[in-house]
Amino acid sequence: MRNQIPYAVISLLTLSLLAACSTAPDKTVRRQTLAELASFDPAALPEPELVTAAQLQQVYQELLALAPALDVRQKVLYRLSQLNTRQLELSELGPEQEQQALAQLIAQYRDLLQQFPDDPNNELIHYQLARALDLTGDSQAAQHQMQQLLQHYPQSDFAAELWFRVGDIYYSRASYPEALSAFEQVLSLAGPELSQHALYMAGWSHFQLQQYPSADDAFLKALDLTYHQRLSEDQQQSLRQELQRILSISLSYQQQAASLLALLKRADYRDGPPEQRPLPYQAALFQALADFLFEKELNQAALQSYRLFIAYQPLAIEAARMQLQLVQYHLDYAEADNAELAQQEFIQLFGPATAFWQQARPTEQAELAPQLAQYLDYFGRKGYQQAQQASGEDKPAQFARLVQYWQQLLLVQPLLAPEQSDDSLLLADDVRYLLAEALAGSGEQEAALDAYQQLGYPTTELNARSFTAEQAAYRALLLSEALATATGASGAAADIWWQQQQQFVRWHSRHPAAQQVALNQLTELYQQQAYSEIVSYASRVTDWPHPQDSKPQLVNEALFIVSQTELAVGDYAQAEQSIQHLLSIYQADDSTVATERRQLLSQQLASAVYQQAQQTGLTVSAQLAHLQRLLNLPESEYHQSAAYQQISLQLEQQDLPEAIRLMQTYQQRYPDSAEQPAITTAMLNSYEQLEDWQRAADLISQQVAQLPTGAEQQALLYKAAGYYWQAGNSEAARLAYRSYANQYTEPHLPAQEARARLVQLYQAQNDVSRRNFWYQRIVTAEQQRADQQNADQPDSGSERTRYLAADAALQLGLHNSGLFNGVSLRQPLRDNLKKKQTHMAAAITLLQTSMSWQVADFYSQAQYQVASLYQQMASALLNSERPKGLDPLALEQYELLLEEQAYPFEELAIEIYQQNAALVVQPLYDQWVAASFNKLAELFPARYRKPEVYLELADEAY
Repeated sequence: MRNQIPYAVISLLTLSLLAACSTAPDKTVRRQTLAELASFDPAALPEPELVTAAQLQQVYQELLALAPALDVRQKVLYRLSQLNTRQLELSELGPEQEQQALAQLIAQYRDLLQQFPDDPNNELIHYQLARALDLTGDSQAAQHQMQQLLQHYPQSDFAAELWFRVGDIYYSRASYPEALSAFEQVLSLAGPELSQHALYMAGWSHFQLQQYPSADDAFLKALDLTYHQRLSEDQQQSLRQELQRILSISLSYQQQAASLLALLKRADYRDGPPEQRPLPYQAALFQALADFLFEKELNQAALQSYRLFIAYQPLAIEAARMQLQLVQYHLDYAEADNAELAQQEFIQLFGPATAFWQQARPTEQAELAPQLAQYLDYFGRKGYQQAQQASGEDKPAQFARLVQYWQQLLLVQPLLAPEQSDDSLLLADDVRYLLAEALAGSGEQEAALDAYQQLGYPTTELNARSFTAEQAAYRALLLSEALATATGASGAAADIWWQQQQQFVRWHSRHPAAQQVALNQLTELYQQQAYSEIVSYASRVTDWPHPQDSKPQLVNEALFIVSQTELAVGDYAQAEQSIQHLLSIYQADDSTVATERRQLLSQQLASAVYQQAQQTGLTVSAQLAHLQRLLNLPESEYHQSAAYQQISLQLEQQDLPEAIRLMQTYQQRYPDSAEQPAITTAMLNSYEQLEDWQRAADLISQQVAQLPTGAEQQALLYKAAGYYWQAGNSEAARLAYRSYANQYTEPHLPAQEARARLVQLYQAQNDVSRRNFWYQRIVTAEQQRADQQNADQPDSGSERTRYLAADAALQLGLHNSGLFNGVSLRQPLRDNLKKKQTHMAAAITLLQTSMSWQVADFYSQAQYQVASLYQQMASALLNSERPKGLDPLALEQYELLLEEQAYPFEELAIEIYQQNAALVVQPLYDQWVAASFNKLAELFPARYRKPEVYLELADEAY
């Protein structure tokens, strides 16, 4: 009986405490009354004995009537009190009858305690008395009785229950410190079941005392016990909900979720650390707090509860669910921007790229897959649009952010159940294509190329709506090109690009760019000089497998490359045919491109013909025929070379008249040619070989006119003058020599020769004055050259220049001698004598100058002429006209005087004749030496009119 009663009471208390203090609109909380408690369940009691209580009471009453001994009476009375208590517990009485029955029991319990104050069973009687008093509503008396029992029986089995009831009474009186002390006593004595309720009431006591953290600790410990109690699931759930709510109320007076988090971190879980508290349990606390805060319209605080739990337990599935609730909240309140941020956070925290996903169970991944697919699809599409519109600098970063969306979406899609698929979502291969786009845009080109390659050449049918295999293959082609042409690209990248082109043309020949790709390959082969493969690859373009799709401009380009290849390999005859065919195609096309191409092909046609003329083994006639075919074509850059080669071939053939004709034509057509000097030289040589001195001189004169004063002009001018001389063109020769002589005094020899030629030309014209002018220039130039002689610079004159100078001086001397002879010594004698003497002096000076150059051809003549002048002067004096009116004596004296004047001249003449005659010993014997002997014979017949004299002089010479 002692063991049954406490458990029945505990059951009643458990039910009574479930709803107690569940809400707290203010800090005065009403507990439930007895009438509000749940009805007692008799099934919780043990099966009744076969003997009824009424029977036992009758038996015990009969025993008392027999007046048994005191100790027996005591036992019977105690037993009767227990039977009455049991009978009351089992009976179903109305409130009034129940109170009457309780009053009778109270009287019995007090009577027993009074009669038998020292009975060992009084502990139970005190307990039952306190319980009965409590049930009558006399809480003060009940409390007093309980305290007496606890005082006398501190180790009583009923202590925990009694302390709980004491605390409950204190709490009902708002004596919260005393109530808290009583509940703490319960916690030190009671088992788990009663401890849970003690914690509950202790928590409320702390709450009423505004000791919220302590209240939180108590409520949480009570909640912890609900996961281990042997109550029914409904009872546990009800109790949990009540405890969660009151804990939420307490937390609402603090920092809400932050306080809850601090509580969970500091409060041990039963006998272990806080970390052992189950995650679903912790999540339920945060959810309960959020629900309460939402109920109180504290929405931001409620959302913070979610956020704090998510940050606290990011690997929990409950955290993911709370993040979804954040999303839903923002959607419900039409907060689009915040909703998107929450969705982004959901991806970042719980998507396939997160630590959560790596440790999540497959069922958890499947649970989140629909939302992840929706969010990843949405943000991927949105980001793709933004990346396409982004500026150049920001574009790679935009695409880089897209990569994670598409990669994660590909991981999520297989987890979607068929009923979860949405037609609005991208299909798997659509996602792969967009992933390739993002990789390419972010700079991860090799990864992008691999992705495009798989989609462009699939092994199974594509599961896509937004692209075709052709498009993916073309993107792979473009990307491989970018990789191959990038700075520092490897040979492997070029090989991959080539393979991509090959594969694209083979798989996707109907793609609009396929024929162009084939042409690109052909172009690349040409650029690599892989000429042996050109024809094969060109046929892939010209013989396109889909003729209706073939593009003429691409075919023409392929034919053009073939023609270029033929030129490159030297097949000029075939190249000529190919180019002629292309020119016929472009002939009717007036576009700019066609016009430019015609111009190029025209030049190349000329080149092909020209190169045929350059081939070895051709005869000259064959070469000339090719060159003439070229020259019959429209003007090209090869015409000039062909024309020049024609000239060379004609010169080689020594067909000089034809060569000259071609050279004249060349000079007219190509006046700025660099070959003009060579042409001029060749033409001059031809004229020289033909001895056409006039044309040769004219040609040189043209050159002279174009040249500035200088050594080159000087040489050509001299040569032109000579050719004019040879051509018999005296006037042109005179002008050329005169120009030369006036401009160039050096070199000395040609300058003197030019002056000498001028002398001859003026002599032919009988222009004595100009002749003598140039004679004098010859003499003066030679004298100046002689004056320049010194030790460091020997005479730079030559034998030829001295010869010319000696001749010039002689001729000038002879000219003055003629002038001398032309003056007659008539009266007035003085004037005429002066003139004659002047001419004589000039002549002698010039003759002596001629002699000074020691030129044999002129020396004897000049010396003879000097002697002759002296002799003539003597004779002229003697034969001069006598003054009129002289008497004989005066005349005689006058004649004596003349003889005295003439004698020295005659003596000088004789002396000079002798000197001239003595030249025979040099040896020198000419007409002037002989004339000198003759003169001496006339003057000294006795001595010089003897043949042996000549012999003697001749012998002396040898």
